[in-house]
Amino acid sequence: MVPHPQLVDSIAKGNVHQCLPESAWATDLAAKYEAAKKITGVESTANVVFDPAKHLQFYADGPISKHKFNNTRRLTMEELGLTHKHQISPIGVSDPFPLFTDEAIALMRQEILQKDLFLKYSRYCYSSTSGLDSVMRGYVKNDDVIDAPFTYQAWKHPKTMELVSKMAGVELEVIMDYEIAHVNVSMKDPAHAAEERIVHAQAASKGDSNGNDIPAVVGWHHDSYPFVCVLMLSDTTEMIGGETSLRMGPSGSGQVAIVPGPQAGYAAVLQGRLIEHIAPSPIGISERITMVTSYKAKDCMKKDTSVLSTVKPEVNYGSIYNSFYSQWVDYRVKTLKDRLDVINSGCRDKDGNFQKQETIELLKETAEYLQSTWKEMEVSPSEWEKIEQAIRPKSG
Repeated sequence: MVPHPQLVDSIAKGNVHQCLPESAWATDLAAKYEAAKKITGVESTANVVFDPAKHLQFYADGPISKHKFNNTRRLTMEELGLTHKHQISPIGVSDPFPLFTDEAIALMRQEILQKDLFLKYSRYCYSSTSGLDSVMRGYVKNDDVIDAPFTYQAWKHPKTMELVSKMAGVELEVIMDYEIAHVNVSMKDPAHAAEERIVHAQAASKGDSNGNDIPAVVGWHHDSYPFVCVLMLSDTTEMIGGETSLRMGPSGSGQVAIVPGPQAGYAAVLQGRLIEHIAPSPIGISERITMVTSYKAKDCMKKDTSVLSTVKPEVNYGSIYNSFYSQWVDYRVKTLKDRLDVINSGCRDKDGNFQKQETIELLKETAEYLQSTWKEMEVSPSEWEKIEQAIRPKSG
């Protein structure tokens, strides 16, 4: 099908047809922004320096957090029955582990909930079903402008990278600045949340609730990037549900593995490109804000299976056309250059003999990587059809 010209134009201008109205911030988030400022005690985060000794639980909380981190359960790809030739780590998923302190979480909340930033970058979630379900992407660093300085420092700091990589079982690097700390915001009326808790308690007392009545935010899917780290920014004390389900492979009995929902400041890593999983839609809480950072292997010769199925601007309203695509091309071209340098420098063995077949295979893989770079940017007719059907007018 041929997409509607006005839709194409709106997407190119930053998915302006999916912007949230100011009333959404004023009604649901203004008070939360002020609460975060009260906790941090700063009017602006511009001059706040990320300090691992204060902002990473592993260093700030001493032996207790170190013990929790080091004893976090991790399921391997083999245990999940999903061993794959393209996996970049033997680790498939981790349980939630302590990552950022309360002060760090408050500073991040202050940044994402500030009015101008939220209204500039927030868009309705493409999978939203009801209420204020929105996403913020690319807001941390847009081209050369860093709009969320503390959040940028927090995720890019070597000590943070070290902890995430250790948990993932492979040295990682952020896929590109656009994928630093994208935020999912889900809001619900507090009275409705309280009613959900009552109904759930009544059902549980009768023994007829097995959790299957808890819907999902996003259906079964694979992520677009090799690894993700998902951080919780909300108080989940009264949350019911929230576990992430993963589809195990045949050698893992074909069942579903469950990863517990995290508490504020805790995160979990997932090799989500190769693991089919379902995002939870918990009940009993009026707010659920999560932050997701995406990674690939730091070693450029390890397989990078990234696709754009869930993140391209035509599909995901939070991806802003000009910024997203330019960063995608930049990261892919840089990876290509790094790979070619390695191939060029290693085409001879230690005795000086040219390794013809090995070099041919590496060049073939690199050519495929280049081809996939532009192919992923294309939008299929079936995708355009879904996009057209999903468009609905928004009003404040």
